[in-house]
Amino acid sequence: MRYRVLGPLEIRQADGVFHMVSQPKCRALLAVLLLNANRVVPAGELLKRLWPDGTPRSARKLVQQYVHRLRRRLPRAEPEKHRPGPGGSRLVTCPAGYRLRVESAELDADRFTALVTAARRRLVEGDAEYAAGALRRALDMWRGPLLADVPDLPATLPELVRLEEERLAATEAWVWAELRRGHAREVVPDLEILVAAHPLREPFRYQQMVALSLAGRRADALGAARELRRDLAEELGIRPGADVLALEQAIVRDTLTDLPGLVARTVGAFEAARAL
Repeated sequence: MRYRVLGPLEIRQADGVFHMVSQPKCRALLAVLLLNANRVVPAGELLKRLWPDGTPRSARKLVQQYVHRLRRRLPRAEPEKHRPGPGGSRLVTCPAGYRLRVESAELDADRFTALVTAARRRLVEGDAEYAAGALRRALDMWRGPLLADVPDLPATLPELVRLEEERLAATEAWVWAELRRGHAREVVPDLEILVAAHPLREPFRYQQMVALSLAGRRADALGAARELRRDLAEELGIRPGADVLALEQAIVRDTLTDLPGLVARTVGAFEAARAL
């Protein structure tokens, strides 16, 4: 069995082909259960997530119907270790709510996280070649916006926010890996796209400044710093962080004599901060 949430919601059944779940509320139910794989989702919480604008009186019966339909689409699970005997439904009804049993590597989000974790470890160890390739493979698992065909789910759900942040952090790590490989010119166009999509995300601007400096485009690097200062002031009323300001001053004074060393040190600091 395979599930994909990094894009439109899809499940792969015995025929080896990925299929969509047709009914919108069934898709939303499956999405919530997958985002909380192997954990019990309380019935009350499930109702709020499926009907964020107000729960209809028939909501509990509707959920039972959706659960029944999903069970018909999912193959039987293997027996659980602590429950010997024949396997049962992957979608389990518990006293408190519902739980979807998902085995290791069945969910693309779990495979993405595992691949990124291993790649970041190798990046800190200095293996930028492996890290860049592994991070690119992980990012290519995203087939579009997260759960693109499940509009009923609020975008502010903690699980959705967490996965989107993991994607952005993996993208930052990929850029550092490419910079360590000496591919500054190659990543400048990617960073232009990332900065346009996330103009207030300082790490992308910082990386853009570093990449432009490494590519010999000092004036453009300073222009990127000015744009960040303007955007932060207009949108949030704040100044850039200390790292960006220090880098800007170093570019102004032309004291960046060891940019490759700066990249290596920043990678270590970047990963150490994320480990806290």
